[in-house]
Amino acid sequence: MGDGRSDSGSLDFGQVLEWARAHGLVADVPGERRLAAMRLDVLAGGALPHGAKVDVLLTVQWAVFICWVDDCIDRGGLAGSPGSLDLFTTPLRQILQPGAVPSARVMSPHVSVLAGLWARTALGMPARWRERFAREYADFLDATEQEVALRHAGAALSVADYVRLRRRTITLVPMLTVLERTGHALMVEDPRVDSRVRDLRWALADIAGWANDLASGAHDELAGQDNLVAVIARQDGCSADLARVRAQAMLDQRRRDFASTAQTLRTTPLPAARAEELGRYLDLVEQFMSATLHWLSTTGRFTSETTTTVVSRKPIRP
Repeated sequence: MGDGRSDSGSLDFGQVLEWARAHGLVADVPGERRLAAMRLDVLAGGALPHGAKVDVLLTVQWAVFICWVDDCIDRGGLAGSPGSLDLFTTPLRQILQPGAVPSARVMSPHVSVLAGLWARTALGMPARWRERFAREYADFLDATEQEVALRHAGAALSVADYVRLRRRTITLVPMLTVLERTGHALMVEDPRVDSRVRDLRWALADIAGWANDLASGAHDELAGQDNLVAVIARQDGCSADLARVRAQAMLDQRRRDFASTAQTLRTTPLPAARAEELGRYLDLVEQFMSATLHWLSTTGRFTSETTTTVVSRKPIRP
């Protein structure tokens, strides 16, 4: 295109593989195949269908990093040892602190990748955006550590408690904040819409988390970990099949909640310039939801080929 923008089909995924190799995210052919099977270019291209290649590439790289951190915890056995998890997450927290300069001794691959992504993404962004992203990513790390602690304690979460924790462990909110940068549509912060924007973001996190859970049943069972279907089955004393039906009904209702909140935001009286900013942001959020659901229906992230190395984890159950 003459404006330098392109659809996802023109993104060279070889660039992503080369970047992943160079930073130690993949170290062998099976790892490369697993990364390719995730089809994260489909997710990023769908979220930014008219995005410039540089923005789509940066979005893909963030998605790779997020999935890689998740796999380091699930596949790498970090969930089996809270102490090991703390050693993994502490330098990630430090990278996002203002003026952080990581020391050579903690520049492991995951720290190096986050440092590079953060430097590129935060460049030129407002201080409020940088502070918000740091809080959101720290909250994801907090929730992940809380999830592992609950698992080791043998806690049995209710559906309500699981939902509250899942929306924080899905890493959806930090990724949506990255998209504000790559999609060039900052979240509108205004007391007239703040509470509804917050509700919209949480609704999207729920939708992504629950859709992910519905797609990852075999993966989660192999890993020995709970997901929404398993928690519903345990709480309601029903079969897995019926729990899936109930989880799908929850997801459908949450999508209706999302649509209703978005419509209310679009009709909230605001000055013209602010209403235009909000409209761009809502377009971005709605596009990301569509892209996420499409990606979850096509990804190979949870196929048998990509789950053979999962390390068994103690589920959250009595």
